[in-house]
Amino acid sequence: MPDKALLDHTLFMENRSKMTVTGVLQVVAYDEFHIILKTDCGRLIIQGRNLVAGEISSSQNTLKLTGDIQTVVYKGGGEKDSLFSRVFR
Repeated sequence: MPDKALLDHTLFMENRSKMTVTGVLQVVAYDEFHIILKTDCGRLIIQGRNLVAGEISSSQNTLKLTGDIQTVVYKGGGEKDSLFSRVFR
């Protein structure tokens, strides 16, 4: 059984106030303090203040956001959900 093709995944941050993420499979959770995304590289957790998802494109698998970005963390390797990610569903 062949492996599924991975989406190209990039993360571009400008001055800790603007971010563009490509290769987004799903927006798992979102509020003004956290944005949790599912990517082929695992869960991507973005934390900060006044986070606003400005542009979401499901056809291009991209997310653009603004706010005071404080941390960016990857959890897991993709397929399995961690306890942390299940709590924020």
